[in-house]
Amino acid sequence: MTFRMEIDPPKRWKMFKLQLMVRWPEESRKKIKKLLRLGDDYQSSGEYELAKHCYNLSRELAQEAGAVHLLKKIDQRVR
Repeated sequence: MTFRMEIDPPKRWKMFKLQLMVRWPEESRKKIKKLLRLGDDYQSSGEYELAKHCYNLSRELAQEAGAVHLLKKIDQRVR
Protein backbone atom coordinates (compact mmCIF):
# COMPACT_ATOMS: atom_id res chain seq x y z
CA MET A 1 0.00 0.00 0.00
CA THR A 2 1.39 3.41 -0.96
CA PHE A 3 0.66 6.69 0.69
CA ARG A 4 -0.69 9.65 -1.26
CA MET A 5 2.52 11.64 -0.73
CA GLU A 6 4.56 9.05 -2.64
CA ILE A 7 2.50 9.39 -5.82
CA ASP A 8 3.53 12.07 -8.33
CA PRO A 9 0.90 14.76 -8.90
CA PRO A 10 -0.74 14.75 -12.32
CA LYS A 11 0.56 16.95 -15.10
CA ARG A 12 -2.40 19.32 -14.76
CA TRP A 13 -1.38 20.14 -11.18
CA LYS A 14 2.15 20.96 -12.29
CA MET A 15 0.85 23.21 -15.06
CA PHE A 16 -1.46 24.93 -12.58
CA LYS A 17 1.49 25.61 -10.27
CA LEU A 18 3.40 27.10 -13.20
CA GLN A 19 0.49 29.42 -13.96
CA LEU A 20 0.41 30.49 -10.32
CA MET A 21 4.14 31.15 -10.41
CA VAL A 22 3.68 33.48 -13.37
CA ARG A 23 0.99 35.47 -11.58
CA TRP A 24 2.83 35.56 -8.24
CA PRO A 25 4.06 39.08 -7.36
CA GLU A 26 7.79 38.96 -7.92
CA GLU A 27 10.30 40.63 -10.20
CA SER A 28 9.85 39.41 -13.77
CA ARG A 29 13.50 38.50 -14.27
CA LYS A 30 13.49 36.26 -11.20
CA LYS A 31 10.34 34.52 -12.42
CA ILE A 32 11.89 33.98 -15.82
CA LYS A 33 15.02 32.44 -14.34
CA LYS A 34 12.96 30.15 -12.09
CA LEU A 35 10.87 29.02 -15.05
CA LEU A 36 14.03 28.33 -17.06
CA ARG A 37 15.46 26.20 -14.25
CA LEU A 38 12.20 24.32 -13.93
CA GLY A 39 12.12 23.78 -17.68
CA ASP A 40 15.63 22.36 -17.57
CA ASP A 41 14.66 20.06 -14.70
CA TYR A 42 11.57 18.82 -16.51
CA GLN A 43 13.54 18.26 -19.70
CA SER A 44 16.24 16.28 -17.91
CA SER A 45 13.56 14.10 -16.28
CA GLY A 46 11.92 13.43 -19.66
CA GLU A 47 8.82 15.62 -19.27
CA TYR A 48 9.28 17.50 -22.53
CA GLU A 49 5.76 18.93 -22.68
CA LEU A 50 6.11 20.60 -19.28
CA ALA A 51 9.57 21.87 -20.20
CA LYS A 52 8.19 23.43 -23.39
CA HIS A 53 5.38 25.02 -21.37
CA CYS A 54 7.93 26.53 -18.94
CA TYR A 55 9.96 27.93 -21.82
CA ASN A 56 6.86 29.42 -23.44
CA LEU A 57 5.79 31.09 -20.20
CA SER A 58 9.28 32.47 -19.66
CA ARG A 59 9.34 33.77 -23.26
CA GLU A 60 6.06 35.63 -22.70
CA LEU A 61 7.36 37.19 -19.49
CA ALA A 62 10.65 38.17 -21.13
CA GLN A 63 8.84 39.85 -24.01
CA GLU A 64 6.66 41.80 -21.58
CA ALA A 65 9.68 42.85 -19.51
CA GLY A 66 11.81 43.66 -22.56
CA ALA A 67 14.61 41.36 -21.41
CA VAL A 68 16.39 40.73 -24.69
CA HIS A 69 19.30 38.80 -23.15
CA LEU A 70 16.88 36.38 -21.47
CA LEU A 71 14.99 35.93 -24.74
CA LYS A 72 18.26 34.83 -26.35
CA LYS A 73 18.82 32.28 -23.56
CA ILE A 74 15.29 30.95 -23.99
CA ASP A 75 15.73 30.60 -27.76
CA GLN A 76 18.97 28.65 -27.22
CA ARG A 77 17.24 26.20 -24.91
CA VAL A 78 14.21 25.70 -27.12
CA ARG A 79 16.31 24.73 -30.13
